[in-house]
Amino acid sequence: MNENNINMQDDKLKALLSGTKIKASDNLKFRIMQQINTEKALSRKKATQSRPVLSNMFTVFGIMYAIIAVIGFGIYSSAGMEGLSSTSFYIPVILVSSICAMYWTITSIDDRRQSKKHIKEN
Repeated sequence: MNENNINMQDDKLKALLSGTKIKASDNLKFRIMQQINTEKALSRKKATQSRPVLSNMFTVFGIMYAIIAVIGFGIYSSAGMEGLSSTSFYIPVILVSSICAMYWTITSIDDRRQSKKHIKEN
């Protein structure tokens, strides 16, 4: 009962205050919106953040070293220490290294291209 009474008083107060509001003219609304749009057009645009190059590099090359470690462990367990100094170890290591380096280069170029594209759009 007490809550209904408070709600009715709130409604009466809202109705009383709504009649005393001063309405802004259409001209004032237009000028304010024009000022906001002008400031938005003149302000510097924030560059979109692309993935940091270093974190991308650490990820790609971290995976590369993990793959090289697995290859090295496999060759060491099957051929021993002599296997690590043979071409059966060096060729896969060079192949994995070059593939990871190419992948990192392509993703870095693509990230840079995407960030330039987003800057031009904004």
